[in-house]
Amino acid sequence: MSRTKENAGATTAMLRAFVTLSRTLNLTEASEQLGATRQTVRRHITDLEKIKGRALFSLKKQEYELTRYGAGIVAEAEGLLRQLESWSGRSGITRLSHQWLESGHYLDASGREFFSQQHPIVRIAKTGLPIMKRTLAAWGQAHTQIEDAAMSDVRPYLVIYRRSPKGWICVEIGEQSAYAMWFGWAWSKSAIGRLSQEDNAGDEFNDFIAGAYARIYGDGGVRLDHLYAHLPRANSRSPVPISFQRLLMGCVFPDGTQGLAVLVLMTNQIDISALGNMEVSCVPAEFVMDFEL
Repeated sequence: MSRTKENAGATTAMLRAFVTLSRTLNLTEASEQLGATRQTVRRHITDLEKIKGRALFSLKKQEYELTRYGAGIVAEAEGLLRQLESWSGRSGITRLSHQWLESGHYLDASGREFFSQQHPIVRIAKTGLPIMKRTLAAWGQAHTQIEDAAMSDVRPYLVIYRRSPKGWICVEIGEQSAYAMWFGWAWSKSAIGRLSQEDNAGDEFNDFIAGAYARIYGDGGVRLDHLYAHLPRANSRSPVPISFQRLLMGCVFPDGTQGLAVLVLMTNQIDISALGNMEVSCVPAEFVMDFEL
């Protein structure tokens, strides 16, 4: 027996239409990005709204706005799409999960490999780098409030994002953060207020890390990952290999809205099983962040 429209579930096309329109808030632009007609995109949104039983968008003077409910489920929809694309193999990103911990691999068009491996948070207490221990403790003492005095000592090492319908907006880059050290002062200043996908890290890297950002933002918790990636630098013609540990922390701004604080520590102390015996380039001494705070 075939399924009727009334009892059918959400389709990939519906999710893509929802996520794309949530970013563009423009039906014509969304339809062009999707390679579909305006009527098709609108139908996908209407069908998804029927399934969810709630309005996802409001239309005011021919301009789309996410409803509060719609804005609240964008990250979930993005995560579902990433999983579907990973299963299909189209994205080039492979993700595996073992005992609720995720590992990932990405091979870009130039043959460069990216690796990530999530580790349990308790590992920080046992063998964590000094700045990471200090940051996790400060986050707990601050009760996730980013402006709390407990966060003052570690703020210079953090990059802080606010979620918007179009993506992650960078609102603060610490002067001593790995981002500032790696990309330089000029990039750090110009990145404020821009979407994360507009930064210098490159589309491949941003796509690779996006899933973890969305999950921690939605849960409001913390996550520890070790990563090996290839990132551009001003004095290099091609991306440079770099290894680092990353702590993601859900946080709250003074107005009560959610945010995301990211601590990246460049280090040669990484544990990624998929690397095996692969030879990885060492982090230059001037970038290693294993020091005491």
